[in-house]
Amino acid sequence: MEQILYKLPDEWEWRTFNDVCTNITDGAHASPKAVEEGFPYVTVRDVNNKGQIDIINCKRISEEDFLSLKKGNCLPPVGSVLLSKDGTVGKVAHVTNDYNEFVVLSSLAIIVPEQTTLSPEYLKYFLLSPEFQDHAISSKTGAAIKRIVLRTIKNFNIPIPSLEQQKRIVEKLDALLTRIDTAIEHLQESVTLADALFESSQSEIFNDVLSNYQHSTIDEICIVTSSKRIFKADYVESGIPFYRTKEIVDLSKDKNISTELFIDKEKFSEICGKFGAPKKGDLLFSAVGTIGVMWIVDEREFYFKDGNLLWLKEMNGVTPEYLKSAISAVLTEKIKDRSQGAAYKAISITNLKAFEIPLPSIEEQKSIVAKIEHVSSVTKKTKQELSLQINDLHKLKASILDSAFKGEL
Repeated sequence: MEQILYKLPDEWEWRTFNDVCTNITDGAHASPKAVEEGFPYVTVRDVNNKGQIDIINCKRISEEDFLSLKKGNCLPPVGSVLLSKDGTVGKVAHVTNDYNEFVVLSSLAIIVPEQTTLSPEYLKYFLLSPEFQDHAISSKTGAAIKRIVLRTIKNFNIPIPSLEQQKRIVEKLDALLTRIDTAIEHLQESVTLADALFESSQSEIFNDVLSNYQHSTIDEICIVTSSKRIFKADYVESGIPFYRTKEIVDLSKDKNISTELFIDKEKFSEICGKFGAPKKGDLLFSAVGTIGVMWIVDEREFYFKDGNLLWLKEMNGVTPEYLKSAISAVLTEKIKDRSQGAAYKAISITNLKAFEIPLPSIEEQKSIVAKIEHVSSVTKKTKQELSLQINDLHKLKASILDSAFKGEL
C-alpha cells in the first residue's frame, strides 16, 4: 500500500526513516543455542504490548555467541527503538538505560534515530500511530511467516517538526495515553473479575448437588473416545471441515470460525461408515494443552483431531448441557491435577472415564443448567459492555496518536 502524504503544519517536513536515522537493521538471522545461564537474547515474545522488554525471562546464550552477535550489530544501543517486523508485526519498545545489554533476533528491527533531528520517544509514538501501523500490517510479505522488510521501513516517511515540538508532543502523549492505558487496565481487571464471579456462582450452585445426589463415573453415563487418525496427506483444499483444539475453543465462545483444514468427503464417508462422526448433542473436550474447554456439537458436518480432543457420546441419564456444566464446575481442578505429559498437560480417555459427577434427575439437571445459564448470560452481557468500553478507549488512543502527527494535538 502506497503511503499518502498529507499536508503538514508550517515548519514541519516529511522525511524518510533513512534520512533521519543513523542505522536501521535487525537482529540475528541464525538462532544461537540457548543455555541455562548466560547473556540475554530477546525475541518478539519478550516485548509486551506496553513496550516493555523482558530481559529477565528471555532466553540466555553463551558469552561467545553474545559477543559475536554484539559485534554483528545485533545489540540495540541506548536510544534506539525496536519494532517487531516478523510474524507479530507492530510491537514497539524504546531501549533506555533501564536495560542491561541484550541482543535480538532478526524478527526485531533496530531503528537508531539521529537524535539531533529525531527523538527516540517521538519515533516510538509514531511507530505506534495508525499512520505507521496500518501501513506496516498491509505491507507484510512472505508465505509461511508474514514480515515487513527493512527496505519498507527505510523508505517510509515520517513527519518531522522541530525537536522542541517533538518534546511537547511526547509530553502530551505521555500524559493522555497513560491515563487511557490505566483505564483500559482497570476495565480488563473487571473482565477478569466477572469471570471469577461466574466460576464462584457456578460452584455455589453445585455445592448442594455434590452432597445430595449419587455420583456416577463419566464412563457409566456415556462413551468416551476420540477420532481416527488423520494424516497430513489426507488434507485437501476443500471438503469436510477438520477441527483442532483452536476451532473448538472458538466455537465454545460462540465465535465464527475460519476453517483452515479439510478432509476429502469420500474419506469422511468411509470413517463415518466404520466408526461414526460427532452428531448434535455430543460433547467435545479439549484434552491436550488447553485443558477442559468443551463444545456441545450442533448440526454441522465435520471431523476432528485425535488425541487433542476427546469425544463424549451416547449419553445415558444426562443432558449434554448438564454434563458440560458439571465437568466445568466440579472437575476442572481435578483435571489439572491429574494431567500428564512433560511438555504439556494432557487428559487421557482412561482418566476422563474415571471422573465422577453428581447425577440428579433430568428435570433437576435442566433446573441447575437454567440457573447457570442465567448467571452466564449476565456475565456475558457484562463482559460485552466492558469490551465495548475497552474498544472505545483503543479507538480514542489511535485518534490521539493520529492527531499528534498531523500537528493537531
